[in-house]
Amino acid sequence: MRHVVKRFVSILILVFVSSVLWASGGMDTVRDQEYDPERLFPCAGLKEDFAALRFSLEEGHGALYRYSTKQEMDDVFETAARKINRDMTEREFLRILLPVVAAVNCGHTSVQKTGFYDWLENQPVTFPLGFRYISGTPYLVRNYSDREDIVPGGELVSINGMPMNQIISDILPAIPSDAHIETSKFQSITSSVRFSQLYNVIYGVTRNYEVKYKHPKTGEILTVSLKGKNQAEIQERYEQRYPESAKTFPVISFREVEGVPVLTIRSFGSMTLKREGFNYSKFLRETFQALEDRSAEVLIIDLRENRGGNDAFGKLLFAHLTDKEFLYYAALEIKNNTFDFFKYTSIPKNRWTFSEKQARKNERGWYDVLGHPNLGIQKPIPPVFKGKVYVLINGRSFSATGETTSLMHYHKKAVFIGEECGSGYYGNTSGFMVGVELPQTGIRMGVPLVRYTMAVDGYPKDRGIIPDYPCEPGVEDVLANRDAVLEYAVGLARKNR
Repeated sequence: MRHVVKRFVSILILVFVSSVLWASGGMDTVRDQEYDPERLFPCAGLKEDFAALRFSLEEGHGALYRYSTKQEMDDVFETAARKINRDMTEREFLRILLPVVAAVNCGHTSVQKTGFYDWLENQPVTFPLGFRYISGTPYLVRNYSDREDIVPGGELVSINGMPMNQIISDILPAIPSDAHIETSKFQSITSSVRFSQLYNVIYGVTRNYEVKYKHPKTGEILTVSLKGKNQAEIQERYEQRYPESAKTFPVISFREVEGVPVLTIRSFGSMTLKREGFNYSKFLRETFQALEDRSAEVLIIDLRENRGGNDAFGKLLFAHLTDKEFLYYAALEIKNNTFDFFKYTSIPKNRWTFSEKQARKNERGWYDVLGHPNLGIQKPIPPVFKGKVYVLINGRSFSATGETTSLMHYHKKAVFIGEECGSGYYGNTSGFMVGVELPQTGIRMGVPLVRYTMAVDGYPKDRGIIPDYPCEPGVEDVLANRDAVLEYAVGLARKNR
């Protein structure tokens, strides 16, 4: 097996480099000058960029038509192309581009870097309040503004005269997510930075915010005028005013809460775990050995906020929960073995083609990716936990996390608590993440090549795992920094062990 893993890793290195060493193009030229948000890009150049984006997605994306038909995506492309009918600023172009990228319904496909985003970072445009959607209502939960008389806990009613439901309706179509999953989109806009990026793209550069919100106790609608902050100021206020929330915790931990063992994994990222000094496979082995030694009957696995990482780490977790051999992936496929859209990347031309050792043509004309350690029959890894498992998920449970939870769900190895998983039940599109830079504007986006298909069945194709026990914190829980979802899971585990 070692030579197989080594071969696959060598492919990943190629692609990892391609995702961080971008093609030299428009953006570097723009950065050499002071960024001008009012700069107009010629219509012909914007059309060229849009054609490059469409070509890259159509030729390279591993699952462009997974959740939409070709005709539906053609309509999206053509409708957007007709809007490019004049010279535009980068912001105006992004307003057209972002919903097109989001329409792919792939959380790994996104606009990753733009001159406009970089410029916004240091401008006083970030919305100086934090809010969170709870049961469909936006509640004001953080105050980063200069006004100290704002009382968090009430409903956020409007911003600059526009109702919040209209703002969210305008913003959500610009946020990528797997399948038709909205929990990940709502999680995304709870970030003041991300919300403000999209707000400024859609409504224009905004430095002043008139906010209406309800007083949490009286219900009175109050109006405040607030100045935007730059991103560094928002972070500083967050750390100063909400130190408990701002605390960093170990990326992986094993502890007991009221006598119930809780395994928390916030990332499957190899570098993240290594940086914090964790040997992942050893940590899992020791954890499951401890569970066996104490004859534990229940286990909570907290995978909230875990956005993925190393595919093999998700499989290793599942392998400690089953005593039978299993299939993890049904297939890993790419559309072609050579890609002309690589001309928009920094990948050398002599590496635009995958060798027969890397990808082999299959019966349906696609190419099977070879050498991944999660392909083929997988074996259990002792110690195997045979008690009752409760898994906590939310909209940020994504990518490799979605893979391992899909297997747990399909093989009935766990009960799920929280909100709909942010990753599609049948798999995602990722693997070889190619960095594309549009030639005129320099806008940078990621195009994933590999269609991952999990060895699961029996679930709607366009959703993530729906929890057995839907559970979300209330506004008072958020304000008190109380983990109501974990508390609920602990109570359920104690009751049923």
